Amino acid sequence: MHKIVKDKNYWQAVAVMIGYIVGVGMFSLPFLIARSGWLVFLILFSVLGLVQYLVHLIYASVIVANPGYNRLPGYVYKYLGYKGKWLAFFAKVFGNYGSILAYLIISSIFLQELLSPVVNGSLFFYATAIFVFGAYVVYNGIKTISKVELYMSILLFLVVGLMAYQGSVFMESANYEFFNWKNFLLPYGAMLVALDGIGSLPMVGRMVKKDARVFKSVIRSSMVLSSVILLVFVFVVVGISGASTTPDALLGIKNVLSNSVISLVLLFGLLSMLTSLFGVSEAIKETLAWDFKINEKLSWFLAIIVPYLLYVLGVRDLIGVISFIGAVGGGVCITLLLLIFLKMKKQKIKLLMFTSVPSNTVIYSLMFMFFLGIVYTILGL
Repeated sequence: MHKIVKDKNYWQAVAVMIGYIVGVGMFSLPFLIARSGWLVFLILFSVLGLVQYLVHLIYASVIVANPGYNRLPGYVYKYLGYKGKWLAFFAKVFGNYGSILAYLIISSIFLQELLSPVVNGSLFFYATAIFVFGAYVVYNGIKTISKVELYMSILLFLVVGLMAYQGSVFMESANYEFFNWKNFLLPYGAMLVALDGIGSLPMVGRMVKKDARVFKSVIRSSMVLSSVILLVFVFVVVGISGASTTPDALLGIKNVLSNSVISLVLLFGLLSMLTSLFGVSEAIKETLAWDFKINEKLSWFLAIIVPYLLYVLGVRDLIGVISFIGAVGGGVCITLLLLIFLKMKKQKIKLLMFTSVPSNTVIYSLMFMFFLGIVYTILGL
């Protein structure tokens, strides 16, 4: 069995997935963890981390086993029919639009805080600048995205390391709520978003040429590295700001840290938002082009213009949107994916990502868990 070569192409694929995972869900977690408790975070992080890893492998198995390239709606249509395709489309694409809108909202705040001493622009000005930059990167396709993601991911690790090092002196053990049972499920939806790299997998599949061993290795590396960033970030932010943690996580520690540390923190936030924005926009573009046969330029335009128009129209909610798209949008998409997996098992299609294929009991248990998450979130709203 040949050894996996971890060259530049391998790490570009890892960077694309990290860029998709490390995003807006992570920035909402400190606010929610400060209210639910550190023990809740560790429990949900461990359980949902393993669940998301399994779901990533299931989706990768679907991608590898089927010829050509599709996004989730295309696979749903093949295995579950026409109605399922449209359900997947609305759940995934509009969930992604919500994510991009959240990226625009937060990244414009971070960019304004960083550049306001030099450029006195409004939030709308900065959001428009980010929109234009993102449109350019996504227009140039996956090669440009993978190169940009690689360099940004390297900067991301450097910045989060410096943030933890310089911010550690301001952390206090009294800021950590241990356990609040009333808010046990409060971070559920945001945690799903924070650990979700599903939308990047069709891109990664192309980059590794559907080599199952390399694909699995990229997923494993990406989730481990993303988890490290997530753990350090939540631990540092909650340790500094405690009950005063803000919904965007970073502005709540502005008055505590020095200007140099704040600049690093804001740079970290901006980088993670941009990398996610590129990946999610590309995912929408590919869904429209691959699964609905819309020409590439129109797919690109529809992928990037809708969230910007929503921003212009004043749609700027955050925590509720993140929780909704994670628990409801993500829950519906993953349930459809699990149904596809059951259909492939029944058809005895070879599933190369697994040495031991998950049993039907495991799959049905996951579906039930996601169903409960959808109900809980809707009732909570």
